[in-house]
Amino acid sequence: MNDWIKQVSEECDAAPEASDVRQSVKQLLSSPEFTKAPRMSTLLSFLVEKKLAGMEHQITECGIGLELFQRDARLFNTTLDPVVRVQVGRLRTRLSLYYAALVHPPLVQISIPKGNYVPCFSQPISAQQAYRYKSLQVAPLRNLTSEPGGKTFVSGLDEELGSRLFHAFGSAIELREARQDSQAEGADQAPPHRLEGSIRVEDKNIRASMRLVDTGAGNIAWLSKFDFRGNLCMSVQEKLASAICAELGRHLVVF
Repeated sequence: MNDWIKQVSEECDAAPEASDVRQSVKQLLSSPEFTKAPRMSTLLSFLVEKKLAGMEHQITECGIGLELFQRDARLFNTTLDPVVRVQVGRLRTRLSLYYAALVHPPLVQISIPKGNYVPCFSQPISAQQAYRYKSLQVAPLRNLTSEPGGKTFVSGLDEELGSRLFHAFGSAIELREARQDSQAEGADQAPPHRLEGSIRVEDKNIRASMRLVDTGAGNIAWLSKFDFRGNLCMSVQEKLASAICAELGRHLVVF
């Protein structure tokens, strides 16, 4: 188990600010453990927002079943219908997998103690250092497909990715057009890392090829491909942007 997980595993601290909790939730929901689990994402968001709103008294098995899972109040019997217990149990497991895979401590760790449904917010001591990021310039995605709607799809993905990166990493992200001339005025002041990527589409197979370039050393610091199958639509843009953002974050943290 990671040392920072041991540090907070048995304590529930109310110290984290609501903004820090929400920032951690955004990053968590963009992870591979949650992007493919919309029901778990909705459940976690529901529980977190209830607590942040000071409505812990509503976070009960019956309350969750009626409000979130839309059970009929006249028929819902928690003894006969275990939907809340089952789903919260799955959420605990998914949270454990997410935190076990992290290399660096989160700004806020979210847990749901057994025997309870109220989320617990804990803040590792080293969390402030964990959320300093390398500055990054994001180049426009290159459209390498002639498929109908390809240009519009890539343009929309560009916007979605830029938005998610900014929300996840804040001022460390610089969104601007690619420099045509590396010797242009002020080029020496460019961020030390640059995100580049291209999109290919063939018979509903969509591939985003991404790389992180260390502009100072001229080396590739990270390279990955993201494949999805489906129509060129907004939901695929969101899934691609989420997956790219989640994996890239592991390479931007500095201490």
